[in-house]
Amino acid sequence: MKDNTDNSLNTTEHITSYAEHFGTWVSLILLTAMTIFISVFRADLYTLTVATALFIASVKVLVVAYYFMHLKYDPKIYRIMILIVMTLFIVFIIMVTIDYLTR
Repeated sequence: MKDNTDNSLNTTEHITSYAEHFGTWVSLILLTAMTIFISVFRADLYTLTVATALFIASVKVLVVAYYFMHLKYDPKIYRIMILIVMTLFIVFIIMVTIDYLTR
């Protein structure tokens, strides 16, 4: 009897250590604390407050995608696509900031 399952996909399990999860959690907590500090105390950044908060949020997105969405185990093309998206996001943020500052 022939098995009809497709074994061409990489279905290996990836076991990560507790230290790696704990380090990821600590980094997300520290980035969240930085975001709260910037928003509550304004951190004297004036127009850069929003840009700084968006940068911190982008770093948090990359941390979550890399560890919890297992991007580090996926093919390299996925990392390249994420890098392209993040680059376009940064370009658009810079364009919006320049537009805001020149008005």
